[in-house]
Amino acid sequence: MIICTTAAELNERLAGARKEGQRIGFVPTMGALHRGHMALIRASVTSCELTVASIFVNPTQFNEASDLSAYPRTPRADEELLIAHGCDFLYRPDVADIYPNGDQESAAAELDFGSLTERMEGAHRPGHFAGVAQVVSRLLDIVKPRVLFLGQKDYQQVAVIRSMVRQLDLPVMIEVVETVREVDGLALSSRNRRLGPQERKAAGLINRQLSAVAAGLLAGWDPEKLETAAMDAMQRHPLLNPEYVEVFTGHNLLPYRGGPAAAEIVVACAVHCGPVRLIDNRIAIPSNP
Repeated sequence: MIICTTAAELNERLAGARKEGQRIGFVPTMGALHRGHMALIRASVTSCELTVASIFVNPTQFNEASDLSAYPRTPRADEELLIAHGCDFLYRPDVADIYPNGDQESAAAELDFGSLTERMEGAHRPGHFAGVAQVVSRLLDIVKPRVLFLGQKDYQQVAVIRSMVRQLDLPVMIEVVETVREVDGLALSSRNRRLGPQERKAAGLINRQLSAVAAGLLAGWDPEKLETAAMDAMQRHPLLNPEYVEVFTGHNLLPYRGGPAAAEIVVACAVHCGPVRLIDNRIAIPSNP
């Protein structure tokens, strides 16, 4: 695996592959890699001739300085995982290389995401998706991949990035890889390693409640009552503090309140478990063909 720390170096390394028309897959990450990230790497290695991963803890998508400073960083372990799973290039830049003109400049600054950012993470983390669109648009401009691989766990983020790609007319396909979970159903996350033993045990309740909401939706139960029941169940646990549980339609992320739906129906949540904020989702009803 070749490690590049600047956009110029990466572009020089990839110039030949681009000229030959090789299919380049790209997996953007913030490091502290785990099996979920490796599922994205495997998907890229399987379908692309070259795989590029990036590790960059983007300061513009963090709402709190404490969250940014606490984000886990494991550079040596990350390299070993990427090598073991067949990654060809690692782009590991500093802030100045990503934002050479300062972090106020963004190709996505004037984009309108409409209802995609009005609720859930958009409401609870103001400015978060502006930072996501900013860094992903910049990374796509640097890497210029044929395929961008993203994880389903960040469902709302995937929707925003899809919209950004359409609005900027970027020549990249997006492949979404299913969430990888622990035995008890907890979605893999870099933040999970900050959970203490009791917190980790408590976090398993998150998936159980999402699964219960998904089962209730399939049975035709009232979405609002299911949301309330899941919130109440998690609030009763002394180590869990849920911010939201929301049932929505996949195409516009607006609340789903029952009846037939052409788009997939999803339930998502954000929950504080001790000092760690976790997000997750379940696709309850797949899209109609």
